[in-house]
Amino acid sequence: MHTHTPGIKAAAGLPTPERWDVCLRDSNVAQLTIPGALDRTRTFDVDVQLLARLPDAARQAELGLSLEVDGSRQWARTIAGSTPGDTETLEYHCRLVIEPGRDVRLRARASLKKAALVALSLQAVEEVREVLEVHAATQAPAA
Repeated sequence: MHTHTPGIKAAAGLPTPERWDVCLRDSNVAQLTIPGALDRTRTFDVDVQLLARLPDAARQAELGLSLEVDGSRQWARTIAGSTPGDTETLEYHCRLVIEPGRDVRLRARASLKKAALVALSLQAVEEVREVLEVHAATQAPAA
């Protein structure tokens, strides 16, 4: 499921930051494409989270998670499961600057060994500071 909410006006008349997200329970790959804005550079906080259910203590589980930006690996990590019979998460956070007119493709990939996928989520939220700066610039009186 993808959610996108750019351009919605907040109650105070300020634009809401762009938010793109996907949360899957049946796939080990989550993808988002953030279209480029024609008029400005944007910075996004990107969060990736893998939630997995681990088996009992009799089997050793592993959780792996990676993030690709435009087909290039940004980050990857694999950990041993440490909570047998329970759920465990693996997360990553980064900031991403998107230049005007440039679309960016994000792909999160989960790899599980002797564990079951509960959810894989990928989210990109525009920094509020930049939204406010753009708003202030468009509201400034002409000289």
